[in-house]
Amino acid sequence: MNVLKKISALSTVIFLAVIGLFDFAEAKNGNSDETKKVLIVYFSQTGHTKTIADNVQKSLEDSGYSVDIKRIEPTKEYPEYGDELRNLAKKEANDDNCRPEFKDINCKILSYDLILVGSPTWWYKAPKIVLSFLEKQDFANKKVCFFITHGGGPGSCLEDMKGASRNAIFGPHTTIYFTWPNDGTFDNKAFDNWIKKIKNETEN
Repeated sequence: MNVLKKISALSTVIFLAVIGLFDFAEAKNGNSDETKKVLIVYFSQTGHTKTIADNVQKSLEDSGYSVDIKRIEPTKEYPEYGDELRNLAKKEANDDNCRPEFKDINCKILSYDLILVGSPTWWYKAPKIVLSFLEKQDFANKKVCFFITHGGGPGSCLEDMKGASRNAIFGPHTTIYFTWPNDGTFDNKAFDNWIKKIKNETEN
């Protein structure tokens, strides 16, 4: 009987060890239930903020995060980059009641562990389409972080976005400078420092 008990105990140990190895392999392959879910929502008309959003997505996915990315699309599309867009952006910036309509992003934002919202700076303010999106959400104590692009200073853009985000818990934000005109070069140091903070947020 003692031999049978020892065999049974040994079998149990082996079984638990195998299960442990399976769980470890699953976690390494990114299939664990602990995989963090991140949503990136951004508005971009000239491509600067999209560039940052795409870089954020790649950096987080390379680190094993599950990332979805959505663009805030106005129901009535804005004009291409040029005088017409600049004039429209200035007109909207000076109209506190302006709230352009946007298309449904078709996802449940409260199902994510972290929400990142990206915006350009238009005339030193947050574009009204971004405020339209934020004001329609109830973040219900979800962690929300902003990334803002600019070519001459972020102005009140960050404060505008924070003020429009109901029930959000704010994590680290960043403002990223793009050289002007549109050569696509941005402040990599600011980006890298912010990404490190974002990863720390999800680990704590």
